Amino acid sequence: MLSAVLILPNMGDLAPWERALALLFPIFGLVAIHTAWVRWRRRRTLRIENDGETTWYVWIEIDGTPRRSTKDPREDWDAEGDGDGDGGD
Repeated sequence: MLSAVLILPNMGDLAPWERALALLFPIFGLVAIHTAWVRWRRRRTLRIENDGETTWYVWIEIDGTPRRSTKDPREDWDAEGDGDGDGGD
């Protein structure tokens, strides 16, 4: 956003590719911020419940659906593929 605000008064002096680049940087920044916020929100909802001898990991997924698993989902979340971590349960 800041780059667009700083460059906006000089947009007429820029080449077309420079204008596109000046607008794409803030857009990609907003997407990155949104993605990080959504993943942080998912991590924040994770809680551990004990039901007798079974340990359950319960959280709300990125799409808003509640999930539970006997496997810790943080391993999958941190993995390269970013699986849902539901452990098949």
